[in-house]
Amino acid sequence: MSIFANKVKFGCCGGWYGAKVWHSTDKYRRVIYRCNKKYAHKGKPCNTRHLTEEEIKQIFVKALNSLVEVKEKVIVELQSLIDDVCQTVELTEERDKVEQELGVLAERLETLIRENARVAQDQTAYLKQENEIRALYVEKQGHLEKLDEQISETDGKRKTLESMIQVVYGINGEQVEFDEELWSGLLEHIVVKEGEAAVVVFKGGIEIAVDG
Repeated sequence: MSIFANKVKFGCCGGWYGAKVWHSTDKYRRVIYRCNKKYAHKGKPCNTRHLTEEEIKQIFVKALNSLVEVKEKVIVELQSLIDDVCQTVELTEERDKVEQELGVLAERLETLIRENARVAQDQTAYLKQENEIRALYVEKQGHLEKLDEQISETDGKRKTLESMIQVVYGINGEQVEFDEELWSGLLEHIVVKEGEAAVVVFKGGIEIAVDG
């Protein structure tokens, strides 16, 4: 898959840019990228411009150099973001609590079933109590799964931001050539605006406007 796939989109409609081949059978053959929704409305193509790979690369390089100019500030902001929204202590504590509650419910259910087998009871009352415990167990289990997802997502964000800090820290001086590793490591996506403008969105939510 191309490194440009799902990385460039048109700001007006949100459609992703896809590769299109012009003059595929003659010497003027070239690959361009344009909004996949350009002809979504028959007879009313949107006015989004197309881009070549070289133009996309230059947009990224321009934004990257703007980022590097203030890289110390960027690193501080990214670290602050990690400290503010990428902590899992409270989530982990809540997860441990829910896990303990599940253990208690499992023991209660086991005791209830064992007691019902040993002593004759009102089965209507027994089933009501059993169903209540089972329903509560399922509810707690669902909550545990959501907490696991939140913890995993938060850890993923933290790792992404930490990786970005390392990459940004290692960039020195003006970047002249397009670097595929920097593209993959830093870019979230590019938003193409009407006219010649574009906004490069880096991982961590940092946005830099450039003329493309």
